[in-house]
Amino acid sequence: MASTIGLVMINSTGVAHSETSTSPEIRPTGTVLGASAGPSGTAPGTVNVISADGTDDLSAGAPDGEAAEAQRRLSAYLQVTDQIVAREAAATLSQHAAATAAETERLEAARWVRPIEARITQGFGGANRHIGVDFGAAHGTPIHAAHRGTVIYAGWESGYGNFVQIMHENNVVTSYGHLSRIDVRLGQEVATGEQIGLEGNTGKSTGPHLHFEVRLNGQYGTKVDPLTWLAGHGVHY
Repeated sequence: MASTIGLVMINSTGVAHSETSTSPEIRPTGTVLGASAGPSGTAPGTVNVISADGTDDLSAGAPDGEAAEAQRRLSAYLQVTDQIVAREAAATLSQHAAATAAETERLEAARWVRPIEARITQGFGGANRHIGVDFGAAHGTPIHAAHRGTVIYAGWESGYGNFVQIMHENNVVTSYGHLSRIDVRLGQEVATGEQIGLEGNTGKSTGPHLHFEVRLNGQYGTKVDPLTWLAGHGVHY
C-alpha cells in the first residue's frame, strides 16, 4: 500500500520548501497508528499495535467483552483439565489400593501360626499311635487358631475334655483338646492367631497340655502329623 508523504526541506540558502513524494507505507516496529482513522476494515477509534514481525496485533485492541470471553474459555478448559487429572489420580490410587488388598489377602490365606507357645511333650504316631501332638505349658497358657477358619465344634467331647475344631480352606480341620476354657462359639469365624481358649487338664489328661490335631478332607478325615503340616506352611517348633 502506497502513501503520500509531505517533506519539508531546507536548502543551502536556509529557505524552507516542501516536497511531496509517493512511497510504500513504512510502519516501524512498535508504531501505534492513530485512532481517528483506522485502516480499512477496522472501526474508528481502534488502536492497532505493530508487532515485531510487522503484523498488526489486533488482540491488544480487542474489546473488553472478547477478552472476558477468552478468559472464560481458558478457565473452563483448565477446570476440565483439573477434573481429568483428579480422576486419573483417583483411579491410580484405587488400583494401588486394590493391588495392596489382593496381596494382603494372598499372604493371609497362606499364613499359619503356632497354636501355642510351648514345648512338645509327645509327637505324632509312635507305638501308641498318637493321632496328634501334645504341647506342655503352664495351666492357662493362651491357645490360638493355627489358621483362619470357621468353628465347627466348641464344647465337651469325651476324652478330649473341652474341645474346639476349626474348618479351614480346602476342607482342612485343626483340633484343640483338654482346654481349661473355650473362648469361641459354634459357627464363629476366627482369624489366624486369634485366641480360642486356654490350655488346661480336662478330659482324659494326666497334666496341663494342648492336644493338637490336623485332619484332611473334613472333620473325620485323614489324620496327618501336625508338625509336618505346620513346617510345610512355614511354622516350626
